[in-house]
Amino acid sequence: MKEINLSNVSEIIAEEVMEDDPEVRKNFIVHFNNQIADFIKVMSRAYINWKEFDSNIGTDVKKAHISALIYSVINSHIISMKIFLSGYIVPAGNLQRQVIETIALALLCSNPSLKVLDSFMNNKYSTNNAVKDVLNNYQKLNLNKAAVQVLKRTQVFYHKYSHPSQLSLASLISFSRKGKLYLGASFDNGKIKEYTKEVNGRVSFANIFDNVIDGIKANIEKW
Repeated sequence: MKEINLSNVSEIIAEEVMEDDPEVRKNFIVHFNNQIADFIKVMSRAYINWKEFDSNIGTDVKKAHISALIYSVINSHIISMKIFLSGYIVPAGNLQRQVIETIALALLCSNPSLKVLDSFMNNKYSTNNAVKDVLNNYQKLNLNKAAVQVLKRTQVFYHKYSHPSQLSLASLISFSRKGKLYLGASFDNGKIKEYTKEVNGRVSFANIFDNVIDGIKANIEKW
């Protein structure tokens, strides 16, 4: 067995902890430049839509909570994409699940008859139930059932990143170089197909944000 040099290992770990890997990010950007441009454009529209909503809430504390949830969705989705393009696939997927649940929570809070907003403000609502509750109340929220089911399927997919799974283990293994394991950030040419699905999914998901914000606005107008 080849002797392991502690100094060399420490150097590798220190580099991962304290530095970014520009080569990994460069590879992602080269492969997905068009999708990234679309993502930025769509998220910019969502931000402007949120800003318009936020500028009209005045001192209403309940509306301020909903505004904060919408902003959290936008912020977390952007960060998730950044983490993904930095080569940290599992943490990016983990955060993406939070994006989905926060969208669902914001929708639920927009209808006072569901009493979710009051419960959430009093720390008595389990946000793990948000997607399920949206599916059960989609008619009260004026939502399309098929769209809500997509939300549920997306949550189930990203659930795999939140717990040990075959998917999380596969992220550590190179598909292009036999026997190679990744420590920290990685870009693997053997996973381009999987990366493409992830990036396209994030862009596609971003495209619903405007409609979600509009739906929340429409519900709040009925208060």
